[in-house]
Amino acid sequence: MNWRKVKAEYIAGGISQRKLAEKYGIPWGTLRTRANEEKWTDARKRSENKALQKAEQKTADVIADNATKLERIKTKILDKLEMMVDAYDTDATEYSTVKKTIKGKKPAILKYKMRDLAAVYESLSDKVTKPGQGADIEDLSPLAELLNDD
Repeated sequence: MNWRKVKAEYIAGGISQRKLAEKYGIPWGTLRTRANEEKWTDARKRSENKALQKAEQKTADVIADNATKLERIKTKILDKLEMMVDAYDTDATEYSTVKKTIKGKKPAILKYKMRDLAAVYESLSDKVTKPGQGADIEDLSPLAELLNDD
């Protein structure tokens, strides 16, 4: 009998000692005695805990990565808002010189676009500051239109 294989299969999880005994044609009492002597159940718990810790770390890494990406998006929104505010605040002469940057948007249109960008930024900031929350892709859907200068 390849006891290493049986033990490894038990530790990997998903099958009981009784089912393993049936699968390999071993008397259940024999398998149970060996499992108790070698502390298979403890090894299985350690293996499960290790897998859980790896999964939790991976989730934490993904959350941290998403938070970093979200901060970059927020920075881009702020940069865009700053450019728009600067263009909006200029007088008519200066407005024509920045027209290429904002592609000829009228001040009224810029005002509404700035308002919408500020609302998205506030929404994203609010979600990031609340523990356990993050932005969903739906939260970011208005950005494509708002950041587009066409």
